[in-house]
Amino acid sequence: MIKMKKVQLYFNCIFIVVVGDVFLVFFTGFAIKYKDLQEKKTEIIILNNLDTALTNLQGSSFTTSTNIELPVNINVNCDSNGYNILINEKNHINHLLASKNNLKKNLLVWYQPYEIPFKITNFYYMVDDSNINIATNNADLINSIKEEMPEEFKLKINVYPGNNLVVNGDKNMGTVLVEGKSIPYLKKEMLYAAVFSSNYSCFYDDTKKRIGDVVSIYENKARILNRGGCNYNLILSKLNLLRDFDHVNYQVIQDIETLNRNLISMNCPGLF
Repeated sequence: MIKMKKVQLYFNCIFIVVVGDVFLVFFTGFAIKYKDLQEKKTEIIILNNLDTALTNLQGSSFTTSTNIELPVNINVNCDSNGYNILINEKNHINHLLASKNNLKKNLLVWYQPYEIPFKITNFYYMVDDSNINIATNNADLINSIKEEMPEEFKLKINVYPGNNLVVNGDKNMGTVLVEGKSIPYLKKEMLYAAVFSSNYSCFYDDTKKRIGDVVSIYENKARILNRGGCNYNLILSKLNLLRDFDHVNYQVIQDIETLNRNLISMNCPGLF
């Protein structure tokens, strides 16, 4: 009888251990899944808030900047496929984002449309609570465009002499030195991107692709309108110059704008 009790006690202990292990595995798995779900929920909330903020800025006639509280750090990356935001996994973003790679806490977003002279796309500049220290060979130029930024952006930028940001040009056109390579900018909106971006080279490549797409649309439109007494050949030749964006001159933008006004003054449909 004593032996039977011992055997029964032994099997009871084994049963308790096995059941305990099953419960431990179950609750551990549940805790991991719950953690994953919470992280995914946080990720979706951040992406939704960001997308809403970018859309609202684009649709506003007055507000050009906003802020978003970040419960976790985010990483902004750019590659040949465009932009993605890494929180727990990569999330593709169909926007042009000028920012440093890692952003945390309070995210500030500033929006500017990019026009040359017709609308190409929207630029979004993003900074967090960290200060932006710019050591540049062209402090006067950077300080002058800094004065045109929203106050909360302006306060974060410290400009002093140095060679971390080498700029050759003025606010209309020039080049910036990135990883030993001179990369162009056209208009101050692109220069802002060089100031805020950790990946300006990628930003530039993405912008150039979008310019090519939009130029094609206006070229097709000009060819359709090029009939009767309205001659669009000259503006077509200027549009073609924009395709060589690496070497385009700011004067081309001014010429396109003037030619468009001239067409309208001759009672021809404006190209844009």
